[in-house]
Amino acid sequence: MNQGGSGELHSLEGDQVVSAIERACETDLRTALRLVARYSAYWWSHGLQDEAAAAAERVLSMLGRTVPVGLDEEYLLAVIHGAASAEQEQVELAQQIVLTTTGPFRYSVTVLLWSLVFGPFEPAAVVEEVLERNEGGDAWTRAAVELCRGYPGLTSAAPGEAAQALRTALGRFRMLEDKWGMFQALTALRQVVDEPLDVTTEALELAEHLCLTEETALLLCERADLYRALGKLEDAHEDYSRALAVGEHADFPDTVAAARIGLARTARGSGNLAAARAHLSEVLATSQHEDAHFEALHELAALNASEASA
Repeated sequence: MNQGGSGELHSLEGDQVVSAIERACETDLRTALRLVARYSAYWWSHGLQDEAAAAAERVLSMLGRTVPVGLDEEYLLAVIHGAASAEQEQVELAQQIVLTTTGPFRYSVTVLLWSLVFGPFEPAAVVEEVLERNEGGDAWTRAAVELCRGYPGLTSAAPGEAAQALRTALGRFRMLEDKWGMFQALTALRQVVDEPLDVTTEALELAEHLCLTEETALLLCERADLYRALGKLEDAHEDYSRALAVGEHADFPDTVAAARIGLARTARGSGNLAAARAHLSEVLATSQHEDAHFEALHELAALNASEASA
């Protein structure tokens, strides 16, 4: 089974993994823990973090605070997946595993997942030390190290250094033909470049290719924002409309609200005040989120001002 980057499953279909782990929990917890670790890359590269969390939570509930001998890194990966519900003692055990590991991680994906999940809460010096330990790994690990080195907020890298590290990661993932790795590098790079439109477009294409529905909707809204800022209102309207369709189909209420607010702003910019008001009314009537209501009310005030000055 794959232990490295974002390769495909070799022995089980994706929808059978969690049930296989549940069966292993009843007979052999070491096997269950190994399965969680070995499917880590598959889950994350296919946007299946909920499945990973469910499997990890099941294993961790059985293990408690006991780290099986020789399976330190496997335990760490389980805590990474199940971080949202893990006990504080389990998180502390995972942190201790990271701090006491002297060489590189055995699973290529560990350095990336640890950096993304726990890295933002660690001092930059700790993250940099973990990255240095792993920069001599295989090609995928080296690409992941550069990705983490440039990821916003993880290290003390200056903006220019961060952007260069992310471009290096992107190039390495391209050479490996790893689309998930490329997507991760692009989504980080778009946050640090001055003109993110092309980067956002490539990230969007990869999200669609990888069937990452939530990320696709988010990137459609972000690209639409960029188009709107450039005055390309037709392009913005098309992307917001696509995001709205994705959000409604997949039941992403935040995306639906963001897309409707974007459509309202685009409609106001085009002079179609009636359409703008209709979108805002829909958000205020259906959204349950305070941020969406705040944004909708702010846009409604701008709309009212436009009508008053017309």
